[in-house]
Amino acid sequence: MKLPILPVLRMLRLPNLVIVAISQAVPYWLLLRPEIMRAGGVPGLTLPQYGWLSLATVLTTLGGYLINDYFDREIDLINRPDKVVIGKYWSVGTLLGFYFFVQLLISVAALQLYISMPKQHGFWALWLFPTVSLLLFIYAWQLKCTSFYGNLLVAVLCGITPVLLLLPESRSIWLASFHAPKAIQQVIGLVWLYGLFSFITNLFREQIKDLEDIQGDAACGCHTLPVKKGIRYAQKLAGTTGLFLLFLLVALMFYWKERHSHPQSVVIGSLLLVLPTLLSVLIVFRAKTKTHFSWASATLKLTMFSGIFLLLPYWPTSREEWKKQLEQLELYSSLLGE
Repeated sequence: MKLPILPVLRMLRLPNLVIVAISQAVPYWLLLRPEIMRAGGVPGLTLPQYGWLSLATVLTTLGGYLINDYFDREIDLINRPDKVVIGKYWSVGTLLGFYFFVQLLISVAALQLYISMPKQHGFWALWLFPTVSLLLFIYAWQLKCTSFYGNLLVAVLCGITPVLLLLPESRSIWLASFHAPKAIQQVIGLVWLYGLFSFITNLFREQIKDLEDIQGDAACGCHTLPVKKGIRYAQKLAGTTGLFLLFLLVALMFYWKERHSHPQSVVIGSLLLVLPTLLSVLIVFRAKTKTHFSWASATLKLTMFSGIFLLLPYWPTSREEWKKQLEQLELYSSLLGE
């Protein structure tokens, strides 16, 4: 079969994979790891070990996309006929072969991460990624066409992505907490905030996608909420999730106004977090066509991407601070590598 680059790249969702990698890298390298070092602790991950963890996470996500495309072949012919790759550019056998190859790479990355880390960190690297891969398979096979459980599972797995970094750093966090208990407690809370933000935004987006894909889902016998209860009912439930997200973001803006050292963060957060979320909610409540739901999803993506960076309480503001940060990272990476 032909192998045009652009359709295949769209199928692999490279922008989404980059966002997954960034959603781990930003809270780890600019939040959790620096705070451990400021408390006098030694981070548990070296740069190569972090690379294996990030690779396993991204590949697990890719595997989820691939197996979802396999089970969604008929649905995608109705919902996205212009973007179909399976059967047009790739055969089903090629897709499955690539999926199993990705699973092999995940196992290699997880095993390499486990081998390279001290044994006191436990066996989490060996069971976590295969378990997530299995859950993504079950989602694509059975849960995607359910009224709520599939959306909930995807949202939970997305919420785990930033929180996952607490596992390899658990010992370092425990030791650093003796020197700076309040600071460590705050940084753990911020990492969980990243997880909560990822959970709610992805739950909202999955609900919007169900509304967007109702035509193909109904034709192929999927009992998603819009198919089962009707579009209007599903709009109300999705809009309620969006309103909850909006409430949390507005509360965060008030917190920033009272506690944040940079007042401009409230303005930037209002423009890039609150406003896109508000627009998404309004569009969902008033949407009449598939295009409207696509607009809501695209608008919400701005909130999701902006939140990765704006949830950070502090950014280095000068070249000297960035240089000092990088020097500390290089120092600790070299020490851990010895």
